[in-house]
Amino acid sequence: MIDANEPTNAEVVKQETPAQITTTMIIKDLENGIDRSAIQAKYNLEAWEVKQMFMHPALKGKKAKKVRKLSFNFVDDTLPLNSGDIAVEQAEPIDPNQTSIPVPVQESFDDQTRSEEGLDFKGELTQF
Repeated sequence: MIDANEPTNAEVVKQETPAQITTTMIIKDLENGIDRSAIQAKYNLEAWEVKQMFMHPALKGKKAKKVRKLSFNFVDDTLPLNSGDIAVEQAEPIDPNQTSIPVPVQESFDDQTRSEEGLDFKGELTQF
């Protein structure tokens, strides 16, 4: 079963300004749907302090994620694959250093192949 994300009530528990606020703490708050003004209230910060914090390269341009809840209970009722089942055709591993495509080499044409391709025995075209 897939559980829906629970939306935040936009209520932030105020706390004293901690001695250390990390970028990880702020990113976690943004992922939980807490925006800049709520972060300011949560950590009891001044507006300029929040602005200065968001100038950090790890936080620059970051915004609070919108947390949406489905209006229904969504259930995954598909059967799981057995260990022997193959869901996707598995291709050969890709060599990132490969510089050419291997092509099978045909040693020589036999008479039947020549006539099928419209060539006579001398290798000249017989059909137009």
